[in-house]
Amino acid sequence: MSRFARSRGKIQLHLDSTEFEVFSHSVNELLDLLDDGSEAEPLDEDDPFAAWEASFGAEPGIEDDFDEDERDPVMQRLFPRAYPDDPEAASDFARFTDASQRQDKVTAACMVLDDLDELRGGTVRIRDDHVDAWLKTLNNLRLVLSVMLGISDEISASEAAERPEEDPRSWLFTYYGWLGWMLESLLEAVMAPE
Repeated sequence: MSRFARSRGKIQLHLDSTEFEVFSHSVNELLDLLDDGSEAEPLDEDDPFAAWEASFGAEPGIEDDFDEDERDPVMQRLFPRAYPDDPEAASDFARFTDASQRQDKVTAACMVLDDLDELRGGTVRIRDDHVDAWLKTLNNLRLVLSVMLGISDEISASEAAERPEEDPRSWLFTYYGWLGWMLESLLEAVMAPE
């Protein structure tokens, strides 16, 4: 099974062709999911006005009438509401933070894809400044799969694990477990002594 490892001060990951195809495809699918239809340019961190404008997120009033029960369950998991018992405060908070949170997830996934584009001999070398992007993207993929599998706690995770092989979602649980393994091995590689 693939795992991250530290070698000569760099974190590396070896992927076989199937793992590479499935993983890169799922990161691209995550990007499609996060695409809100806007053609926003990446933020220029040196432009304080661009950052200020992006901090406003959606236009005022767009989410004010938004029924929490109508939100896509995947988006609910990726962008949980800060104040679940106060719809008005939750709407205000989302209006000011959702755009930057979405952009952060998109940027992280793009960094992962950039690293995957550099695959050589089945090995991906991950720059130190990309490790956080890998952690975020692996976690975001697990969040998406947890919704698809109906996993919300340990009991539902156990039930998902017990699905028969003929259940079309059984392979999703295997992939969900693989992503968890990858997260764990990346954290171990990060913590390993140089």
